[in-house]
Amino acid sequence: MQLSLLTSFQLIERDTQLNSYLLLIILLCFAFVGIARVAQPDLITQTFVGFFKMKRIDNSGFEGNKLQPSMTALIILNYLVSLGMGAFLILAKDNSAWLAVNFSFLIILTLTSLQVINFRLASLLSGEKPILDMMSAINKQVWSFGGFLLLVLSLFWVLNQESHIHFERLYVLIVMALMIWRMVKGLRLALQLRYKWYYLILYLCTLEILPLFILSKLALEYFAKMV
Repeated sequence: MQLSLLTSFQLIERDTQLNSYLLLIILLCFAFVGIARVAQPDLITQTFVGFFKMKRIDNSGFEGNKLQPSMTALIILNYLVSLGMGAFLILAKDNSAWLAVNFSFLIILTLTSLQVINFRLASLLSGEKPILDMMSAINKQVWSFGGFLLLVLSLFWVLNQESHIHFERLYVLIVMALMIWRMVKGLRLALQLRYKWYYLILYLCTLEILPLFILSKLALEYFAKMV
């Protein structure tokens, strides 16, 4: 009886050093957000409002007082790090930490490059210049809001890794939802600017839907292997 009780309270060794590093990175991201909020006190409110609003906005991505470029860079950096954190936690489960870091960096580079290049390519092909500033502002809105969500998710994920599969699915759901909402806002913007319908089809099919379809297929194949 006493032996069984001692066994039930036995401490299980975990990779606490890696978790400490991850928590340090997360706290650093919270510091980024805190610094940007000091520069613009209504930053959180503006981010939430800007994310859901569908009207045209200026190229700062925020209404009211424009956020300083350096503070905007901190918010975007928070998004990139938080996005990579989720990818790392998924990949580190079945791979070495170094391999997970490399693949996480590749995922961040691929997603952000697609979202930065696609509307520039659309502007180049169509000859329509206003879309550059508007889509840049939409990127800032989606990345800012998504960065806050992914940062909070990463914090709870690192602290509760026994629920890894649930956080993993939630992470994929958030990333996909952000991409879809960005596409919806971009389409709404194109309609407001009265772009020709064949430009819209070209933009949606080749530069938005196709990358989203490929990423969805890869994600589904990954989860199918886990079941």
